[in-house]
Amino acid sequence: MTLYENIFIGRQDLSQQQIEALGVGLGLYISQNGGTVVRSEYCGLRKLAYPIKKNHKGHYYIIQMKATGAIVAELNRNMKINEDIIRHLIVKVDAFEDKENLISQAKTYGDDLGTKDVGYRAANSKIDMIKEENSEEKAETEE
Repeated sequence: MTLYENIFIGRQDLSQQQIEALGVGLGLYISQNGGTVVRSEYCGLRKLAYPIKKNHKGHYYIIQMKATGAIVAELNRNMKINEDIIRHLIVKVDAFEDKENLISQAKTYGDDLGTKDVGYRAANSKIDMIKEENSEEKAETEE
């Protein structure tokens, strides 16, 4: 059996309980067909980077699993058909990480996965670079 990570985004108008029930249902499907769910986690309602099917927010849910290619193919097909899932991605991984996943960690850094902080740091470094250039030019003109 191969290790996979599955993340899906549910519609914003669904409740947390409905998304968790959807995740449990997918996990049950995996288990009934010979796979095993290592971990599943609801990651919360988050703002999307761009609207997807008229949704500006989405419920994120992650499932780590051991499964065969046939199970993954059928799971992928079922997720495409389900109208409650607006995006999904299944990736093959070498090993599961023990630490909390990145989406859960991002809750401590802000609503946009830390992008506000990154943009702030980039802007500050650009300002510092311009200040250095101006001070070098000023030093050259004084000499």
